[in-house]
Amino acid sequence: MRKVIFLFIAFILVAVSIDWIYSCADLKSHKEVFGRHLTYAEMYEYKDKDYDYVVRVPSFFNAQPDSLQEEKGRMRFDYADQWITLVIESHVMNSDGMSLQAGMDSLAQILHATDSKKGNDYFILSGPQYENGSRIDGYSYYTKIMAYHKLRFVYTIIYPDDYKDVLTRLFKEIDDWQIWERPHLKLKQGESQTPKAVSE
Repeated sequence: MRKVIFLFIAFILVAVSIDWIYSCADLKSHKEVFGRHLTYAEMYEYKDKDYDYVVRVPSFFNAQPDSLQEEKGRMRFDYADQWITLVIESHVMNSDGMSLQAGMDSLAQILHATDSKKGNDYFILSGPQYENGSRIDGYSYYTKIMAYHKLRFVYTIIYPDDYKDVLTRLFKEIDDWQIWERPHLKLKQGESQTPKAVSE
């Protein structure tokens, strides 16, 4: 009788252990969870009240209040939890009379860019993130600068390097960015209808 009870208890312990191992295997990393959340998040449009340009940002990012903005035409959004911090920001600057190529070369040096791409009226820079001359370990930036007359409109994401492969949607958003409101295209799986632009 004791052997039967012992075998029964042993069987229950083995079954519980196997169930626990399988449940742990199903757990997803924070990166996977975040990537899925980003893929299916609504994208909100924000319109700058000074220059009327528009940026699209995932709905779960927090908009920085106007009272904290450092300069005219700047918008800043962030997402932070115990694992990561991401920042999306946009601003407007003067071209200082430089051509698009000269502006790209100058900013590439200032921003320590490791990669660049130039179009007809824009350029894209990316590289490691620096603040006050010091590199921020584990973080990089991806930025698009669009030319419009004597102004340059800038749209940037600062992100943790470990999460680069789940940020494809944000990189594409920056690649496709136009300064003014754009007509809504057919949505792909994982995208949602964008609410009307909100003035920031």
